[in-house]
Amino acid sequence: MFFIPSLVILKIGLEVPILLLGADMQNGNQVLRGAERGEPVALFLSPLSPSFKNSSVIDSTRHGSQFTFFLTAPLLAFCQLFDFNLTEDDKNMSSTESILSAAFSKWEQILCTSADLDLVWAQLLSDPFLRRLILRFIFCRAVLTLFCKREEGDQYLPICIPELPSSVSANSKAVQPAITQLANHLKVTDCFRSL
Repeated sequence: MFFIPSLVILKIGLEVPILLLGADMQNGNQVLRGAERGEPVALFLSPLSPSFKNSSVIDSTRHGSQFTFFLTAPLLAFCQLFDFNLTEDDKNMSSTESILSAAFSKWEQILCTSADLDLVWAQLLSDPFLRRLILRFIFCRAVLTLFCKREEGDQYLPICIPELPSSVSANSKAVQPAITQLANHLKVTDCFRSL
């Protein structure tokens, strides 16, 4: 498992903006927007609190940041929410990966054709690694938004600045059905609201 420290700056080439990944630094990083020596910046900010169906089962000091887990291994992070062991059944793993892959392809197409996409995100989409990171962020935000703990407050949600288009928000026609399909497939729909 990977651990991303509190602040990571990725800069790919001279024409691609800086991408900051904040781990529990929501208050401090938002002031960077627009004040980065003339360079645009894209921010991913970690939720202030992790979400789990049964938080007593998960040792966050042993597992690291849930946000980082979603950005590095989104399907395993999804399963960790419910203490679901996906690796026991390879056939189930393959079909579950197919659902997520199809969703990512659809979201990528939406982002690439969106007229509402901020120029910062548009520049990042040209890099395959950063594009994959953006898609994983969309997945993470949607899962945590629709997960039942969300009702307890916004501290369970990651933030991105500038905002991504509403066409890839958690409740959009493109995103919510993919989360529903994944939850149905793994039989965990009872852990989500309005699915």
